[in-house]
Amino acid sequence: MSLFRKRFNRQHLKKYAILLLVQVSLYIALVYRNPKMWFEYLLFLSVGLISLGLVPYIIERSGPRSKTRLDSIEGTMDFAEQTLPYFREGLDSESAMIVAEIIKDIANIPAVAITDRKNVLAFIGEGCDKHPVGGPIRTQATLDAIADGEMHIIGNKAEFNCKLENCECPLASAIIVPLLNKGSIIGCLKFYDIKKGEMSKAKIKLAVGIGKMLSMQIELADYDRQYQLSTEAKLDALQAQINPHFLFNSLNTINMYINKEPQYARQLIIRLSTLLRYLLGTYGRFIPLAKELSYLEDYIVIENARYLDKLSVDFNIDANIDDIEIPVFTIQPLVHNAIMHGILPKDSHGRVTINISRLKDELIISVEDDGVGIKEEDMEKVFEPGNGSGCGIGVSNVDERLKILYGSEYGLSIKSRYMKGTIASFKIPISQ
Repeated sequence: MSLFRKRFNRQHLKKYAILLLVQVSLYIALVYRNPKMWFEYLLFLSVGLISLGLVPYIIERSGPRSKTRLDSIEGTMDFAEQTLPYFREGLDSESAMIVAEIIKDIANIPAVAITDRKNVLAFIGEGCDKHPVGGPIRTQATLDAIADGEMHIIGNKAEFNCKLENCECPLASAIIVPLLNKGSIIGCLKFYDIKKGEMSKAKIKLAVGIGKMLSMQIELADYDRQYQLSTEAKLDALQAQINPHFLFNSLNTINMYINKEPQYARQLIIRLSTLLRYLLGTYGRFIPLAKELSYLEDYIVIENARYLDKLSVDFNIDANIDDIEIPVFTIQPLVHNAIMHGILPKDSHGRVTINISRLKDELIISVEDDGVGIKEEDMEKVFEPGNGSGCGIGVSNVDERLKILYGSEYGLSIKSRYMKGTIASFKIPISQ
């Protein structure tokens, strides 16, 4: 208990809490993606968190040793915080070099190497030019560790079983720890010393502990990348939900004007073709506000042609915000919804007002109508898929995309008074 009090002060707890929050957030994201595997993810999370706490205690009980920066809970937290960001894109030469430098610094050893299954990804410290970074693994001991998945402890140069002739490498001993991802060997972490003989038990346990932490971080980063890819695929699918009924209705409207107002019909065709290029194009997920509003204007002109004098649309837009990027196709569905479900059921003329303003580091967008509004008992249904759609992309679609991109606090807000009107609004953070 005294050791716990000694090592777990408030600063340590703060660092541990930060890592706990990061890993719990990832756990929630993974379970959201695949609920059936909640227990496996929970077990994996628990092992990871326990390993963070155990490394300093393993070292504490190992007897006399050289001092390292991992000889405390704080050191372990520092190591995890420093190394975790570099595995976001997986184990490669760039991330391996940075992590190897961190390990050498904190573990206080002459040299550190990290490999994948075939090549040397990183080497920091004393060594020789015949084992260059990026080149193939030359020592049979390393290849054996990758093949059998076991830790190998090297006590002299002969045990390296180096394939190069006349190699004058100063390194005389090593600890080779396999790195795993989902149970498969993906490479090795290697501690080197220039002294003959097996390294101390403290160094061995330290290498094992760091190896497990790196493996855990690589696997967590891999799960995170998979989740991001699935999120991107989901966004693509949501963005692609275009309803052909809008096209058919628009063509019918144009057909109505061809004989009596051919010039106006030609203008509508140009507007429709521009809008369709936008709907069916590949613009990515974001678009400058000015361009989004240009397409929105095309849409409003077509709708005005359909509904003649029943509709007016006003714009209230702050200056100097045209270049701010917003998620594509987020305003038009709200305008469509206001027209179809607010204005058209109304007996008299109706008005839709689009307000866009900047408030500090956020863009505030709202679509307001003076239509028939929504009954109180129907408010809970507005975010159900299929309720209120614009060109096939419904209100629920806009809400879901906003939350995926920015978080739950940036979802769509809808306020309505029956027979008075409705306001649909959302905000997005502005990238600096």
